[in-house]
Amino acid sequence: MRITEATLYTNRLDEMKRFYTKRLGLSVSEEDLTSFRINLGEDALVFQEAKTEQERQYHFAINIPANRFKEAKEWLMSRVPLLTEDGEDEIYFEGIDASSLYFYDTDENVVELISRHSINPESNIESFSLNEFLGIGEMSLTVEDPLHVAQELSNIEIHRRDGNQIDERHLNFLGAPNSETYILLVPPGRVWLFSPKLSIPSPIQMVLDQRYIVEMDEKHEIHIHSIKK
Repeated sequence: MRITEATLYTNRLDEMKRFYTKRLGLSVSEEDLTSFRINLGEDALVFQEAKTEQERQYHFAINIPANRFKEAKEWLMSRVPLLTEDGEDEIYFEGIDASSLYFYDTDENVVELISRHSINPESNIESFSLNEFLGIGEMSLTVEDPLHVAQELSNIEIHRRDGNQIDERHLNFLGAPNSETYILLVPPGRVWLFSPKLSIPSPIQMVLDQRYIVEMDEKHEIHIHSIKK
């Protein structure tokens, strides 16, 4: 499974556009009066103007090369403050051999850069640049009923990474083992790493493998559609 495109919703479209273009330096590939699209390597992130003022919160990760974590951290620190936890501004996940760091965008979504040292490709570029953003590594999907949503996703062959049953009280990584991309299925109220922010059910749309669209609407109802070829 790969999340080839994700649409997130915001009430501050212009400010979000300035953050991603002026602060991070990403280019807008498409835009209209109510949305803009930026490319993250092979994938795309779309910010859509929200129709309501309801509270939203997203967490997503961007893959970077296996051997470029230090360079990426230096590059990012010159642009935005890093989030910290217990005096640390990075973390190593021994179980998956990966390093991550975190920062807020304008809406204080928790954005992560992740270097999966055993899975992500390496890079030989001399200095780190946006060209080394490889794609979407993780995208949160916060839902009131994780068991029901997991069952819906199982109908399109998306299961928990480790093959275990869904834990309705904690975070679940959905996707194939050693994949480059995961859906993070979580209940409300989960505290994100390196942030006091709590997970909140939030409307989102994800395109998976150019085959399916998974959408949670403003009423927090899940819809899954096949993409007609």
